Order: sequence, then C-alpha cells, then structure tokens
Amino acid sequence: MPSILRRYPLPLILLAGLLLRLLLLLLLPPGYDEAYYLFYGAHPALSFFDHPAAVSLWAWLGSHLQLGIVGLRLPVALSYSIASTFLALAARRGLGRGSDLWTAALTSLCPLLLLVGGVLLLPDAPLLLMLSLVLWALAIELPWGRLGLLLGGLTLCKYHALPLLLCLALWGLSRPATRRRLLGPEGLRALLAWLLVSAPLWIWNGQHGWVSFLFQGGRTVRDTGFNLAGPPLFLASQLMALFPTIGVVMLLALAAHRRDQHSDYRRLLRWLTVPQLVLFLLLAGRMQVLVSWLVPIWWILLPLAGEWLAQAWKRRARFMRWWLPLTVTLPPLLALFATAHVRSGLASALLPEAQDTSRELSSTSELRAALKAQPKLWRALQQADLLVGERYYEPGFIALALGREGKAQFTTFNSDARGFAFWQPENGFAGRSGIVFGFNMPERDRADPAQRRGWLSRLNGLEPLGAVQLKRGERPGPVVRFYRFGPLKAPWPRRYGPGALSLDDAPHR
Repeated sequence: MPSILRRYPLPLILLAGLLLRLLLLLLLPPGYDEAYYLFYGAHPALSFFDHPAAVSLWAWLGSHLQLGIVGLRLPVALSYSIASTFLALAARRGLGRGSDLWTAALTSLCPLLLLVGGVLLLPDAPLLLMLSLVLWALAIELPWGRLGLLLGGLTLCKYHALPLLLCLALWGLSRPATRRRLLGPEGLRALLAWLLVSAPLWIWNGQHGWVSFLFQGGRTVRDTGFNLAGPPLFLASQLMALFPTIGVVMLLALAAHRRDQHSDYRRLLRWLTVPQLVLFLLLAGRMQVLVSWLVPIWWILLPLAGEWLAQAWKRRARFMRWWLPLTVTLPPLLALFATAHVRSGLASALLPEAQDTSRELSSTSELRAALKAQPKLWRALQQADLLVGERYYEPGFIALALGREGKAQFTTFNSDARGFAFWQPENGFAGRSGIVFGFNMPERDRADPAQRRGWLSRLNGLEPLGAVQLKRGERPGPVVRFYRFGPLKAPWPRRYGPGALSLDDAPHR
C-alpha cells in the first residue's frame, strides 16, 4: 500500500475525497435549495430568475439518472473531483511540485467547500469546475481567446463570477505586459469569446427586464447602518466552516510573501481574492452575508495554502506533527456527525430548537412512507393536476417523494415565487384546480391556512385533505398539511415574470 501511495498519490487523494462525498450525499436529506433547483432541470432556459443556467445542466443530468436526490447529487460529486484535479494541476504548474498534492488534500478535507461544491446540488458545483479550469488556463498561459471562452462559461455558473472577472481585469491592468495585451487584439478576442459564450445570460435578462440583476442587487441594498462587529464575526464563522486549521493556513498563505519564479502566479491569486474578501467583509457589516458567498474566494486560495503546506512539510515544521493528524481526521468525522444529526437529530439535546433549522428537513424515503401511510391522500397526490407549495422550495420535496408516480405540475402561489413565476402556462393556471400544501412547524406556523398565508384565502373552495406528521429520530418534525382548492377564476397574479400582474401580498406567517 505505501508503494501505491508513492506512485499514485494524487489519484488516491482524489478517490478518498470522492468516497467521503458519496457517503455524505447518500445520508443527507434534500436541502431547501436542492428541492428548488431540481426544477431547473425540468425547465430548460437560457437563464433563470435567480441564477444563470449552468446548474440546470447538473440538475438535468441528475434527474435523468432517476435515483432521486442521490441521482441529482452524483453529477455534483463527479464534477468536484474534476475541479479538484484541475486545481491541483494549476497549483503544480503555477506554484511548483508538491503544491498539487496538498491542494488536492485540502479540497477533500475542507467541510465548507466539499459540501457546497461537491455534495449538494447548488450553482457552486459548476462554478468551482469552471473556476478551476480558468486557474489552470492562467497557469499554463492559455491563449487569451480560449481563456475568454472559459470565462464565458464561468459567467454562466453564478453571478459571483462577475466580481471575479473585475478582479482579473484589474490584475491585467496592473502589469505593463498584460496591460498591453489586454488593451490590444488579444484582449479583444478574449472579450468577444466571453460575450459569445455568456450571451444566453444577457439575452434572457434583456428579454425579462433584467430581473435577475434587480433581484440579486436588491439583496445587497439595506438602509441599516454599519455594524463594526459584523466583519470580524463573519470572518470567524467562515474559519469555523472551513475548519480552523485549514482556514488559518489559508490566511497565513495569503499574507506570506516570497520572491521566486512563482511570484507572478501568487500575485495573480491575491488579485483575484483580496478585493473580493474585503468587499464581502464590508458587506457583512451592513447585511447578512451567506456562508457560501465566499466559497470562490477560498477555492482560489487553496493553491496558495497548498504551496505553504508543501514548504512547511519540506522544512519539517514542528506544527505539522499535530496539524496533519488533526486536519486529516477531524473534518471528515465532524462532517459525518453533522450529517447524522441532520438526518436523525443526533445532537438535538445539545442544540436549542429555535436555532436548529435542520429539524425541518426529512429524507425522501421517510416523507414518502408517511404519505403512503394515508392511502386516500397518496392517491389524491398521484392523481392531482396541480400541486402548489406554500413556499418556493416546498414543491421539490413532494416531487422527490412522488418520483415517477405523479403527473402533476408543480408551482407556488407565494409572492416570492422566483423561477415558478416563469414556469407556468400562458393562462396562469386559470381554470385549474389542485392541491396546496405547506411544511409547517407547529410552534411557528398557524394551523389556520388563511392566518398562515393571506393568499391561501383567495383559493376557491379550500378544504382540508389531510396532514402528515414527520419525525426526525424520536422528535417531531414538520407537519405537512394538504388542502384541495377549486378552479381558479383568473390567472394567478405574479409580481414578475411573463404577464406579471399587480400583487401587493407579502408572505407572512
């Protein structure tokens, strides 16, 4: 075995990471975003309300495997392995031998990165793949025209690509040699290639009033003041999500400076990360910054951290005696423990219920079994023409539970409809009847649907159909309530999307 490790270290590191991710994706119940993104694969488009189109390809591939949530996640796990490979190759070419192995190991061990980019169906999966290809292309000095094609693909993954492109342009302008290329024919070829590949994003948004940019931009606009505690607290939470021994190494590698043949590539990586890191830390003082928003930044820093660790290993740094066993063993164990808690409530006694949002999640098999335990309700769901979730992420849970046994179209009538405002017939469901449902926590949501969601009272002939109580371990989970409703007399009003009508109804509980 040691001889195999010496001969094929990189493939074995990547294989170990893949096996860990496969175990996690088998155990984790579907998440809120995953339940929503699965409909991206069912509604092909040039772009979508809240994200560009790349994640729809992952969802489409996963749904055709017909393995439920596991099938949806398999393309994610495989693309992460490819992304890790190209990131390691970029580290070897740009920063020297040894950096690649440590970089690959970090991609396999860092909880935040492997979960967001390698387990869950999220836009970060294609983003990290394309980002790795871009970093590899920069390391091997790929012709700029071809680099522009990769940058166009990166833009189709997530809007976080846009600040990255700005940082790349600033790096190009900061050096005389690259500035001449950027402002010359090579830069023009790169720009045209980028526009060609990213055109679907601009075409779709141009046809829909630039609604995606209005939505994403509106999330960063707040009238509150600046909270000085926000940036340091957010950075601390990021280090915890990365795992402290990994996060601290990333920051040390970012701050370290050496002059050698690899200095230019290090400078490039810092140009791609430091401005973005400062931006999001400042935003953390004004608004809630989601933990996944910094994933591209940490991904770009992995080669720097890999090189830093390779140098520490080469000089036999004393801290490696405790750092290495701690970092190799604890992150996988903690990831498995957290997964077991999300699935079965293993640590429920240690967490306040109000802060444990994972108790609202249930595995597809448990939800399906609970629904089938009520034959009348199960038949009604199988025969329904239209199934309507109270929130935009709820239809996906029922769609996964039904599998191929349902024939209904899914939507939500919530004012926060997101993509569902675009995935509806031209008549806006006028004349259609169906079943509306909601995943409700008894201590949070009112039992009366009219009090829980004002728009529910607008449905004709609303009558209870049934309810199921889900459990996580021995503790109660959400109650899923179902109601029939009669034919809609007119198209359901939407705040945005094709044929949008006025709707002054904000979701409330």
